[in-house]
Amino acid sequence: MRYERVHIQAIEFVVPPTEVTTEALERMLGPLYRRLGLSQGLLEALTGVRARRFWSDGTKAHDAATQAARRLIDKHGLPPCGLQALVSTSVCKDYLEPPMASLIGGDLGVGDQCRNFDVGHACLGFMSGMITVANMIELGQIDAALVVAGEGSREVTSATVRRLLKPGVSFATFSENLATLTLGSMAVAALLVNEKHSRHGHRFLGGASLSATNHSRLCLGTATSMKTDAPTLLREGVSLAGRTWAQAQQNLGITHGDVSEFLLHQVGQANHEALMTSLDLPSEKVLRLYVDHGNVGAAGVPFTLATAVEQGRVRAGDTAMLMGIGSGLNCTMLGVQW
Repeated sequence: MRYERVHIQAIEFVVPPTEVTTEALERMLGPLYRRLGLSQGLLEALTGVRARRFWSDGTKAHDAATQAARRLIDKHGLPPCGLQALVSTSVCKDYLEPPMASLIGGDLGVGDQCRNFDVGHACLGFMSGMITVANMIELGQIDAALVVAGEGSREVTSATVRRLLKPGVSFATFSENLATLTLGSMAVAALLVNEKHSRHGHRFLGGASLSATNHSRLCLGTATSMKTDAPTLLREGVSLAGRTWAQAQQNLGITHGDVSEFLLHQVGQANHEALMTSLDLPSEKVLRLYVDHGNVGAAGVPFTLATAVEQGRVRAGDTAMLMGIGSGLNCTMLGVQW
């Protein structure tokens, strides 16, 4: 896929207020650790995650997404055409219906001319939402849209700790729940516009998406649990990423040397290191945020982009690659010329 008329006007994020360290989680799991003979510090050593953050009690996922959207609008404003679409992409869902986007749109007061709908694609949701909006802009259906994600991990983490403290839990059960204990919370919003409304010239280039749905059951999640075959998911995800990166380079006509920053979905240490090795990514061009934030779902890749811009790692004229792998199994890689 390639786009000629789509720009990213702005991107903003909101970090939740409450930090929960991995050390604190391990203290909660003390009875399990003692029974299984596990050492304190094991979880951080295996995952590389030192801490994650939670929203305040009572904050729902759509509340978090609304916060990020409001921050973006207050800071950057909207183009003269107004907002014509709002797409919510969170893994977290507050209700089966209405769509999260409707709740967020109602809170923002977007008006009756703004289409609103959800795009669900696991941790690739935000990237798939960007593609959906970019297609609409490229086709001339709309000129401006918000893509948002609000992820919260308090409920699933608390439920997992309670479950692991039940009598008879085995090391195998602990292992398949390990990835759940790396989950964090975050909210992100991005404003995509037709180039005629662009103030900064941040071009959304396009990229590639590939799937391997024969591996669709390697990670199965609900609101209160997530069971993962982590070794197989890592192996097959990295393999799919290699094919996707090759396709993206071909579609966009770029090479490693053209890319100033590789913006990976923040899963954890093993995933990060495996992707860097497999795709031959230079460590100085890859930002690590999972250490203090964990895996923040669909918000991960845009959070990494926004942070890289904030830190001056991505500057005007730079080409950056957004790279994500989601359960299902799917992979998307998208280019941005900042």
